[in-house]
Amino acid sequence: MSQEAWKARPEAAGRGRSTVVLPRGVQRALLDDVWSRRKIEACGLLRGEIDAQGNWHVVAVHPLANIAESPVSFEFAPEDVLQVELAYPGQVIGVYHSHPGGLRGASRTDRETMQRVNGEQQIPWVWLILCGPFTASLPLAEASAGDRAAEEACARWLSERLLAYYHDPSEGLRQVVAVLEPGVQPQRAERRV
Repeated sequence: MSQEAWKARPEAAGRGRSTVVLPRGVQRALLDDVWSRRKIEACGLLRGEIDAQGNWHVVAVHPLANIAESPVSFEFAPEDVLQVELAYPGQVIGVYHSHPGGLRGASRTDRETMQRVNGEQQIPWVWLILCGPFTASLPLAEASAGDRAAEEACARWLSERLLAYYHDPSEGLRQVVAVLEPGVQPQRAERRV
């Protein structure tokens, strides 16, 4: 569904119980990026589609340089965003970044940005935050090689540290349920934050 079609839906103002779905390859890519840049906020764009029910289905991540090179903030170079948008027209459905210091939740800057992009600009992006600290070791190489126990350890870590948000123009900031495929996910109800 295109962003224009999404905005035109009558239920777009009240997104109900939307989810963001992350297949195993996307989970690995997120973890690889965050772990490789764990001293600064890792960041990038999410590519996929938004279905008729308003759920985000992520098919790929596009890590982008954090030009702020900061452990407490991130900033994209506009030309990097444009490059992804031109290569995949209508397929950018969100943003991800990490909080290496362990802040669990959206910062004031995150909230303001979500409100501006989702509310004022009416761009229906989902926002993923991976919360640190990133001190424990993760068996990323083993998980990438298909080791089932390592895959489960990484998925468990991600399910405990991943937050998803959407700023509904009429209802405010909402936490969105993140579904990690395959496997059973912890149930987190969508709630206003």
